[in-house]
Amino acid sequence: MMRLRMLTVPALALIASLGAADGEQPGASTARGAYTAAQATEGATLYKGACAMCHGESLAGTFEVPPLTGLFVARWSNGSVGALFDYVSNAMPQMAPGSLSPDDNAKIVAYLLQANGMPAGTKPLSTDAAALKAIAFEPVKH
Repeated sequence: MMRLRMLTVPALALIASLGAADGEQPGASTARGAYTAAQATEGATLYKGACAMCHGESLAGTFEVPPLTGLFVARWSNGSVGALFDYVSNAMPQMAPGSLSPDDNAKIVAYLLQANGMPAGTKPLSTDAAALKAIAFEPVKH
């Protein structure tokens, strides 16, 4: 029984390291690049059409609508990109919640990450819930 347990622990560690969803590495973080620059560029265009009317062209918000920079980062830090993606997907745009495709929501989230100083990476932000949940929303430390 002891020998079986000794083999199982390394095997479980290997499985866990290989099992990250959609190619995400364990410990994936917005501080290490969770989207592509091209995806964020497309997201900027989508933002102008679906989000800017409320949040403003510069993401500064208004008296009634929160900004998508500054305190936005503090609000989402210590969570996952999955939580942000879910919120954007289900609650936005305010006049037609849930009306954008998952791919469009991923592009908008990529744009928001870029606008808040988080670096681009080599893989596009996924739309897979498990993969998004595995990405820590972690601001870049200056």
